[in-house]
Amino acid sequence: MKKIIFFLFLVFKSLNADGTYADVYFTDYEENSSLYFCNYYNYNDFLNLGVPASIVDNITFTRISTPFTSLQQVADIDGVNFYVMANIRQQSHLIDWNIFTDDFGMTLHQTNFIYALTGVLVGFVFLLSFVFMIIF
Repeated sequence: MKKIIFFLFLVFKSLNADGTYADVYFTDYEENSSLYFCNYYNYNDFLNLGVPASIVDNITFTRISTPFTSLQQVADIDGVNFYVMANIRQQSHLIDWNIFTDDFGMTLHQTNFIYALTGVLVGFVFLLSFVFMIIF
């Protein structure tokens, strides 16, 4: 029983991932938004946050070679400290996801609608085939 409870704890913990980077706590939403900010915002947006130009250079240079997949990669950059990470976290609440598009030109809400519609259709086909197998 303890193994099952521990397994469920790990599953639910992974669904709501949060973490602390450079002594700044990020919720799951803040972490995802901040990661988006660090990967896609331009040089001047970092300067407007009050991040020193030398640190902005380090961040933008690092993301050119490989995009960030974790905020730990941002926190490991030379010069990134508590102040910088706190400003990035604060900016994460100001991102309007309706204006950002993916590679196909769709907003986040449109993409989620397509995923939901696809899931419903796949579920319907599965259910229909299951009923067909039982009847015939």
